[in-house]
Amino acid sequence: MENTRTTNTTHDTITYNVALRMKYEQRCEDCGESDFVEDHACGDLICRSCGRVAESHVIDEGSEWRTFGDKDKEGADPNRVGGPTNVLLRDGGLSTMISGGKGVDKGLATNLQRMQARTDNTGQDKALVMAFRDISRVCSAMKLPDVVRHQANEYFRDALEKSKAAKTRAQSAVIAAVVFLACRQTGYPRTFKEIRAYVPQARVKDIGRIYKAIVSDLKLKEQGEFRSEVVSIHPENFLRRFMSTVGFTNVEMMSAIALANVAKPKHDSVDAHQAWHGKSPITMAGTIMWIMSQLMQETDTRKKPSLQDICAVCGVAEQTVCNLLKEMKPQLGVLMHEAGMTCSQEDVAKISCDVYPKV
Repeated sequence: MENTRTTNTTHDTITYNVALRMKYEQRCEDCGESDFVEDHACGDLICRSCGRVAESHVIDEGSEWRTFGDKDKEGADPNRVGGPTNVLLRDGGLSTMISGGKGVDKGLATNLQRMQARTDNTGQDKALVMAFRDISRVCSAMKLPDVVRHQANEYFRDALEKSKAAKTRAQSAVIAAVVFLACRQTGYPRTFKEIRAYVPQARVKDIGRIYKAIVSDLKLKEQGEFRSEVVSIHPENFLRRFMSTVGFTNVEMMSAIALANVAKPKHDSVDAHQAWHGKSPITMAGTIMWIMSQLMQETDTRKKPSLQDICAVCGVAEQTVCNLLKEMKPQLGVLMHEAGMTCSQEDVAKISCDVYPKV
C-alpha cells in the first residue's frame, strides 16, 4: 500500500509540473514572447513584454495545504493542518457530529443522530467541553495567561474523576475553585472575592469548601516544593498588583515588598515565628500598604490613599487591618530598619489607624 501511495504522489507531481511548464511556455498572441508572470491576487497570467492578460481566473493547481516542511521533502507534504488535539478528552476533541442540512431528509438525519447517540461514549467529554468553555471565559475576563487556563482544565478533569465534591456541588463553584487553585500553582494568585466577581453564581464559602475538598481528594499538600503540592501564598504575591491600583510608585512597592519579606519570611522557622505569622497574606498585604501610605509624601498631584480605599482593593475589613497593625506596632521600627527603610522614631510612632477618621 505504501508503494501505491508513493506512486500516486509521484504521478500527481509529474502531472502538476507538466501543466505548469505548458502554462509558462506558451507564446503571447500580441508580441510572441514567452515570458509570463502570474498575479496570484487576481488569478491572471500576464505577459511581461506587452502586458497582455494571457489567462484570467487561473486555478492554482498546487496543494491546498502549506507546511514549512515542504522544502525538506521531495514534493508537497500531504499532511493537512487542523485544530490541536485535547489530551484531556477521550476522543482528543476530534469527534464527529451528525447534523441535518438543506436537501437532507430530516427523518434520515434524526435516525442517524439517534444511532450515533446510542453508540457515543463521549457524554463526559461533552460536560468537560462545556466546563472548559466556562473556565476559558473566566480566565479571559480576569486577563489570566493561557498557562492558568490549561492548569485549571487539568484540575477540573481530575476533580471530576476523583473528587466527590466536584460531582455534588454546583459547577460554577467548582470552576471558581479550580481557577483559584490553578492561579496559586502557576504563580498568579487571586483572592476568592476576585474570582467570585467573575463567577457571581458561586458563593465565597462554597468556593473555599470545594477548594479544600479538591486539595484533599487530589492529595495535594500545602507546601509548594513539588508540582503535586499547593504553592504557599506570600504577601509579596499581592502587593505589586494592589499597590499599583491605588497609585503607589515603584520605589514604594519595592520598599513594601522588602518589609513583607522581613515581617513574614518565606521559609519561617520555629524560633523566628511571630504572633502575626498566622494571619492571612491578603490582610498582611493590606496592612503593609496602609503603613506605606502614611509614610508617603503627599503632593498636589498625588494624595495618600485612605484606609477605605486600601481595604476595598484588598477585600478585607478595616478593623482587621487595624488589629494586625496593633500586633506589629511594637516591632515595626525594627522590621522597617531590617527592610532598609530610613524612618525616624517619630514617623513610626505616627503610624496608626486614627490618621483618617471616619466621616
